[in-house]
Amino acid sequence: MLFVLGAADLQAQVQTCSSDFQITNPLQVNPTQYTVQDVEVEGNATVSDNFVISQSGLDIGSTITHPGEDIPNAIRQLHNSGLFTNICITQTRLEGTNIYLRISLQEQPRLQGYELRNIKRSQREDLRERIMLQPGFAVTEASEAQAVNTINRFYRQKGYWSTQVEVSTSEVDTVTNRVDLIFDIDPGERLEIKDITFTGNENFSDKTLRKELDAIQEDKWWKFFSKKLFKEEDFETAQTNLENFYTQNGYIDFRILDDSVYTYEYKEGKQGIRVNMEVAEGPQYHLRSLTFEGNTIFPTQTLRQIMDMEKGDVYNQTKFQKNLGQWQGQGGPQTDIRTLYSNRGYLFFQAFPDIQMVEGDSVDIHITMTEDEQAEIRRVSFSGNTKTHDDVVRRSLRTIPGKVYNEAMVIRTVRELGQLGYFQPESVRPNLSPDQQNHTVDIFYQLNESQSTDNFELSGGFGGRGIGLILSTRFNFNNFSLSRALRGEGWDPIPSGDGQSLTVGAQITGSGYKSFNAGFQEPWLGGNPISLGVNASYDLIRYRNSDIRNELFQGSVSIGRRLTWPDDYFSQQLSLSYQNYDVTGGTSFLAEGTSSIISLRHMLERNSVDNPIAPTGGSKLQFSVEVAPPLPGFSQYYKAKTLYENHTNIIGNLVLTNTVEFGYLGYLGSKRRSEFQRYILGGTPMQQRQSFLQDNIDLRGFPGGRNGSISPRQDGEAVGGRLFSKYTMELRIRAVNEQQLQVIPYTFIDAGNAYLNVEDFSPFDVKRATGVGVRLFLPVLGLVDLSYGYRMDGIPGTGVRAGEWQFLFNIGSPFQ
Repeated sequence: MLFVLGAADLQAQVQTCSSDFQITNPLQVNPTQYTVQDVEVEGNATVSDNFVISQSGLDIGSTITHPGEDIPNAIRQLHNSGLFTNICITQTRLEGTNIYLRISLQEQPRLQGYELRNIKRSQREDLRERIMLQPGFAVTEASEAQAVNTINRFYRQKGYWSTQVEVSTSEVDTVTNRVDLIFDIDPGERLEIKDITFTGNENFSDKTLRKELDAIQEDKWWKFFSKKLFKEEDFETAQTNLENFYTQNGYIDFRILDDSVYTYEYKEGKQGIRVNMEVAEGPQYHLRSLTFEGNTIFPTQTLRQIMDMEKGDVYNQTKFQKNLGQWQGQGGPQTDIRTLYSNRGYLFFQAFPDIQMVEGDSVDIHITMTEDEQAEIRRVSFSGNTKTHDDVVRRSLRTIPGKVYNEAMVIRTVRELGQLGYFQPESVRPNLSPDQQNHTVDIFYQLNESQSTDNFELSGGFGGRGIGLILSTRFNFNNFSLSRALRGEGWDPIPSGDGQSLTVGAQITGSGYKSFNAGFQEPWLGGNPISLGVNASYDLIRYRNSDIRNELFQGSVSIGRRLTWPDDYFSQQLSLSYQNYDVTGGTSFLAEGTSSIISLRHMLERNSVDNPIAPTGGSKLQFSVEVAPPLPGFSQYYKAKTLYENHTNIIGNLVLTNTVEFGYLGYLGSKRRSEFQRYILGGTPMQQRQSFLQDNIDLRGFPGGRNGSISPRQDGEAVGGRLFSKYTMELRIRAVNEQQLQVIPYTFIDAGNAYLNVEDFSPFDVKRATGVGVRLFLPVLGLVDLSYGYRMDGIPGTGVRAGEWQFLFNIGSPFQ
């Protein structure tokens, strides 16, 4: 008897097999149980008979029923394995209730490899990460179709249309039945969106709605910065943006009924894409009433102020969700009712809004609150600090066991752990384990210490004809451990883990410029929030073909402390410095010979910046006063400087920074006035090291240095200012944020000037420059800043003219 039985979907896979036995109509045979005595297998080339028998389920000694589902099931199981085709099962002999079977089949070829032709190398690499074809797997129609679908989806996501993929095989090894798959790919054409239209919109114009889509745009001649390609994911985002726009304007019944995307010939021989969306706007809803129930901690008036919604207002659903604390979209820190309760410890607070549409276009909102009890922090733990010692992490924690839970302190802890510089800021995430029954919460901070805390800086610059090429090198050890170093421990290669910083640097030229500096800082002296810093440096400059020789030795000791009033973002620092200048030749306004200065400097700072490298929010306010008293044998002066810096997150990673800075240099009497440390503007900190007799204020677009700095001039000589003003506006975005690389392009406007005396001070009489730049952060090298500025003003008496471009290069963070 011959079996060619199976479901309808297997008919194409099951072929009629020749048999010496007469075929009997199964309908005329009563179902009978048989014992499988033997199974022959034919057609298998690389797999064993036992494997085929096992896959079929027709094991020797098993019992089957015929007619019945056992034989069709065996065919189905072999087919579903994806390894075989042309499957048929025949009865070779029948002895009473014993049956003998033969399985005939054809093995699918196995994959040796595959090739992607006619596309770019980068596209091949991206596709190989997506195509799920593995050597040794069976080559089936399904696996080929899956690969083709992956290729088509890949190109559609990149904006390609009419992608064509042809699949062929190349036999590699007939013995092992191995083949190569070849995909000949024509990516098609990247078509731009030429037309976006809407139907059903009565309250907003097509032009207004196109702007709100944001993610997709029509291609117009003035939009030359980017191609307006159609991508499926962008289209989905655009539809979400449109829905948000309508719900923010009170149309909460808004729906997109249908959409169509198709190609058309927008001009002869040119294909473009047309997008149409059919919408149903519905009525615009207004707020009729907003009531609260169950609030005992905060009065209803406070909650109403936070919700910021009055009777008669257009009902903004997004605003309602944000202010209630239910919004899951992107955005910066905000004050909402949930946060208000969480900052008071009410972690288990819940709000249940009941929104009723009444009278056709009005909304009544009733919010029922369950405040519960305050949650106490039971346990705080962390992991991931493999090198940094636990006490360094622990002293940054604002969440303390036994205290009432405060969400603001959790956010503050995350910020300060990220600012340490030892962990990837994006990886610092708190995990809460609340226990509502006992009103407690455990907090666990996951850290990632893969970010390097040390870096080596190597840079170069040109100091002008009198100096020549400058080479600079610097070692920064930002998680140093002095105690381990003194004990001879941890030299692998540098003792680390205590959160101390050690810097050693040198800058030299072959023509007479040398600078050496070293510094050490302990941020927590004796386990208290008191910082101690010690710094020393030596600078020497001898200009080529000149008798000018300037020398400076300086050392300082500083001590600082974090404050808790007016708030705990404040800190203060007191520094005692000694400077010894030795000036010879070439400077008319500076007396030749040596001059010594002892100064005391006090700085008060409030710093809430969230990231020292690429801030996205917060501000910094800094005020300092430095006094060099008229001690016997020492020069005297006093200085006051102030700085305000604000970072505003506009949208996503786009940040606007505004900075204002002023400085004043005065004297305590008419005798032994120091003319050192006057203000000059221009260049970068790296280039300004050669001008160590002055107080250098960096300003992009101006070269800085001896002959390129903004400075008052007397008798044709730059003498430095006793006052300065500086203004900066910078718009930047963090384009790449990877573990080994951060790329932060920006555009800027810088303006500033130095003034000789108080009567000359004019805060808006400034030298201006605008331009673009990019910051690159590499863990080993540190922060590299490249800027290209266009000067709108020149510097009289120098070769620095308006209307020119200036390239500047610096290593080190601009936000100190």
